[in-house]
Amino acid sequence: MTNYETHGAPDRAASALAQAIGCAPAFFRMPATSPFEEERVFFRARRRSSAAQKHAATSAGRIGVELYGLITEHFALPELSIPDLAGVDPLDAAQQLRAEWQLGIDPLPNSLRLAESHGARVLSLPAGTADVDAFSLWEDGRPYVFLSTMKTAERSRFDLAHEIGHLVLHAGLDASLNSERNAEQEADQFASEFLMPRILLRSQVGREPSIATVLRLKVSLGVSAMALAYALHKAGLLTDWSYRQACIELTKRGYRSGEPEGMDRETSRVFNVVLPALHKSKGWGTEEIAQRLGVPAAEVHGLTFGQALADVTLRESNTRVRDRSRAHLSLVH
Repeated sequence: MTNYETHGAPDRAASALAQAIGCAPAFFRMPATSPFEEERVFFRARRRSSAAQKHAATSAGRIGVELYGLITEHFALPELSIPDLAGVDPLDAAQQLRAEWQLGIDPLPNSLRLAESHGARVLSLPAGTADVDAFSLWEDGRPYVFLSTMKTAERSRFDLAHEIGHLVLHAGLDASLNSERNAEQEADQFASEFLMPRILLRSQVGREPSIATVLRLKVSLGVSAMALAYALHKAGLLTDWSYRQACIELTKRGYRSGEPEGMDRETSRVFNVVLPALHKSKGWGTEEIAQRLGVPAAEVHGLTFGQALADVTLRESNTRVRDRSRAHLSLVH
């Protein structure tokens, strides 16, 4: 393998290599691309993700960029309107972005489609790469965000707001340096204020809100109950003692590890429009798009929040097995 990586693999090995790594043999004959440099990529879970997981995620990210390259050959996407707010306090930056996007202090609509409408290119992470949670970067002057779909819809929504924070606050910052920890804290502060503005919280609830009030408000805002409790504490609406008690009660109800009766997962407006249009105008389904990228249809499915339909299979221990989520039906008397 080292010889292959250094000098290139012989043509006769293409089929075996393609089968081993889950791509089409044509993938190896496509124009060479450069990997994403680590200093340009902000990983949501950098420290708890292995090097292999990060490499797998950024490799999938490169395919996502190529997918968007294919899309932009045929469609005009929204213009970029994501400001550079480097050096601005994260809370002020969140308020400024809300003002520039004319959002007021109301709860955000579908955040994925909101980001797309301002020029961000948002994709999901395929199976096997989701452990990094999320990452973002600028590529050829365009912002890309990749989200895990293994988390709850509410937490993915927070992850997207967190990555938007990186895009507006940290363009040009070396993500691999020690300053990353401050950058992660700033992105969290931005995301909290962007999704749950303090002025909105103070207008909606009084001091020491009940758990029932927290759960009603979380639905309205589309956020996790634990994140909302933390935001209420930071806004001065929950004392230290009340915040601890709220966390204990929410944990008992299952809100630390999940979101009981949570919101539906947000989907992409771009893929919702582009994929049917490509099928209608060119006869391209998921398989045809995948062939043009040199990857399995399952990879395209995994990058598009499942909106590119495919006979999806999963890789488990290097064995491709049929997705067990499909029901098995049989005729009975």
